[in-house]
This record gives sequence, structure tokens and C-alpha cells, in this order.
Amino acid sequence: MTHRSHIRRITDLNKIAEFYAPGKIIFGPGGISQVGAEAKRLGSKALIVLGRGAMRKSGALDRLTHLLIENNLKYAIYENIPSDPTVKIVDAGTDFARKENCNLVISLGGGSVLDTGKAISVIVTNEGSVADYQEIEGKGRKFQHRPIPFIAIPTTSGTGSEATRNAVITNTELGLKKSIRDPWLLPEVALVDPELTLSLPPYMTAISGGDALTQCIESYLGKKNQEITDVLALHAIGLIGKSLVKAVKDGKNLEARKDMAMAALLSGLCLSNSGLGAAHALSHPLGVYYKIPHGLSCAVLLPYVMEYNLPVITKRLAKIAQSLGEDVSLLSESEAAQRAVEKIKEILSQVGIKDNLSEWGIKEEDFPQLIKGAKGGTLNNNPREVSDKDLIELLYKITGL
Repeated sequence: MTHRSHIRRITDLNKIAEFYAPGKIIFGPGGISQVGAEAKRLGSKALIVLGRGAMRKSGALDRLTHLLIENNLKYAIYENIPSDPTVKIVDAGTDFARKENCNLVISLGGGSVLDTGKAISVIVTNEGSVADYQEIEGKGRKFQHRPIPFIAIPTTSGTGSEATRNAVITNTELGLKKSIRDPWLLPEVALVDPELTLSLPPYMTAISGGDALTQCIESYLGKKNQEITDVLALHAIGLIGKSLVKAVKDGKNLEARKDMAMAALLSGLCLSNSGLGAAHALSHPLGVYYKIPHGLSCAVLLPYVMEYNLPVITKRLAKIAQSLGEDVSLLSESEAAQRAVEKIKEILSQVGIKDNLSEWGIKEEDFPQLIKGAKGGTLNNNPREVSDKDLIELLYKITGL
């Protein structure tokens, strides 16, 4: 062992890891029945944060409000949250929550709805705009006061926002999509009921699953990987490999929905504690400039980023192939790693996700802005160093230019 490799090994052995999780996780079909009792424990008037009508149509909102009323809670509704919540939307929701004297926030919806509720819960008790706290140069204020309690009820299986300590908000003024981040942003309760995902359409199921898959793989491969998240990520990758195609083809398959809900929850725990990588770094500016759904851009980028990283994380990619159920016993480590990439491509193709984003009209002249938007902590966590030239090559691969 050389002196240098000896130092590296000691550093790995001495690596100190931190693990954050929601205050309480409730998981299982029918779990929403517990929301009334949980809300009563945490507050007396809830701000219910919703998307654009799906929860009213599905009857989930009626069920939620009935359970709140049954437990003598009042509520106010803040709805029509778009797929990329902006600073303006969070600030308006914060003003509304203060005006209504809400002392609890409940989000019922996808990742954007969860992130909006999470952000409102902390800005309500702190000064200024959510923009002041974003991870943007010259901003990034620290929260001084604990948020009001937040209950996250996801209705998609993708973002894992129910288990994270950040919220992604679009700053239209600066043309950036950046997080606010603090352990205080962890939900007091993450209530994951797979039955709430049964009405999710096939396309949304596919791209949500693509997001969860990317989160698990990038956190497992990233520089900040740790033993706890490694175990969770590999288990979640196995669940997605087994059930994503089934959930897309038959949305009423509760077993597949349950697997995907668990995988998404685990992906949130993984990304919150071990970070992400180049696929996520590039997907954020693609969302800002081209309104490409986050899960779609992540899924399309994922195999290309895995291939790019392959030379430095061969052993870990081989483990991913095993988690996906591939027999790698007769393969070399490098061949097994390549098998993981091919298997991911196969799964994405089976759920209707193409291998490029050519139909979104991404222009070559926008590459410098996209690269600028990709810079930051997420990109720095990628296992292999990524230069501007590398990002340009990735963009050429996904744009079909």
C-alpha cells in the first residue's frame, strides 16, 4: 500500500456521516386515515396546500378535510400550485397563512406542492422573502426561528420531498431554480399512503419513477455516500427495477404502487443525506429555461451520466446491476457496470421515456446559461469531476443536436 492510498483509506475509515429523517413516518395503504389525529397533535388550524385540481377530483381533499373536521381542526386552502413553484407563489402563500392564523401546514400532492408547503411553513416564522434564503450567491440567509409544523402527504412516487430537508423554488427574477435548505425543513410527519397514487396517470407515474431512480443512483454514487443511505438506495433501486414498469402498465396494481411509494420515500432519505450528481445539476436549469418536467430530464440524463461516471465508480455500478436483478456472476466488474447502464436504459424505454429531449427544442446558444445554472453543490457531489466541456457533451447527447 502506497503512502497516498494509506492516507485515503484512513480518511474513509474516519468519515463522519450525519443522517436526517422526518420526525415521524407513517407508511401503508389507508395511512391517510391517521392525518386527523396527527394534525390535532401539532396544531389547531391548518393551511392545506394543493396543486391544480387532481386532489379535488380524486376525492382525496374531501377525505382530508373530513378527517380534520372530525378532530375539531379548522383549515384554509391554498391551491393551484404549478409544477415549478416560484418565489412569488411561496411568498403569497406565506402572507395567506399569516392572515388566516394557521399554525400548521399540510401539503397534499406531488413534489412541487410538498416543497411549497415546506417553504411556507418556515417563512411564516422568519423575516423576508423565500428568495433571501435560497442557495444563491449573495443570498442564503439562515433561518432564525423554528417553522410551524408541516405534514407531507405525497400523491406521486418520485421526488421524495416528504423525507428531505430542502425545498426547490424557482427564482424567476434571477432565472435560477435553487433550494432553501435546513434540518428545520424536515416534515414533522411524512404520511405515505400508496392508495393516493392509484389515480396517477401512466406518464406521470413513469417520470416520477424516473426521478426516484435517479435520486437513488446519484446518492449511492456520489462523493457524500454513506453506509445508511447505501443500504436504502440499493433496496429502493431493486424495488423500482421490480415495480416501475408494472405501475406504469397497470396503475391499479397496489403492490407495484406500494413498492414505488417506498422507493420514493427512500430516495428522499438518500438525497437529503448523501446529495445528488450531474443529472440533477443539469435538470434544474432545463426546467427553468424550457419547462421540461424535472423527472423527465433526470431520467433522460441518468444513463449518460452513469456512463460518464463509470470509470471511477465501476464497483458501485456493478452493485446496482445486482440490485436490478441482473446475473453478473460471469461478468468482469467493468462489464457488470455497463450492464447496470443498459438495464436502466431498458427500464426507461419500457415506460415510454425516450433517450433524448430533442422535441423540447433546446438551443445550442443556451448551453452557456444551462451550464451556469448547473453549477453548485449538486454538481460538486458527482463522483467524477465535471468540466464545462463535459457538460456540453452531455447536452449534445440529450438534445440530439
